[in-house]
Amino acid sequence: MYNNPTHHHGHQGPQVLYQADPQWQSVIKHKREELMHALHPHMGRTIRVTTIDGHTHEGVLINADGHHVYLQVSSHGHHHGQHDGHGRPIYTPAQFQILTLVLFELLVILLYA
Repeated sequence: MYNNPTHHHGHQGPQVLYQADPQWQSVIKHKREELMHALHPHMGRTIRVTTIDGHTHEGVLINADGHHVYLQVSSHGHHHGQHDGHGRPIYTPAQFQILTLVLFELLVILLYA
């Protein structure tokens, strides 16, 4: 999957620690384009994302730039005890956060109606 060049003793230049296989690079570029085409029509909609590490996040898709996906997520539904006159919670901008996820770590993306 990758090349691991050896370090030549006595060489004063930089040591390559990792170099991606050129075939792997083209696959990744294709997958990035595929993901971007799938995501862009759904900006502003609620999605659930599961990462390759098994973490699940739900929020509003606000941007995808080819490297990252940005979700606006609620800060765990905390209302700070404030309610309007009808018992509904009052939301403040501090209750929402932008979660940045690495595009290539996404395993499943579900769209909510």
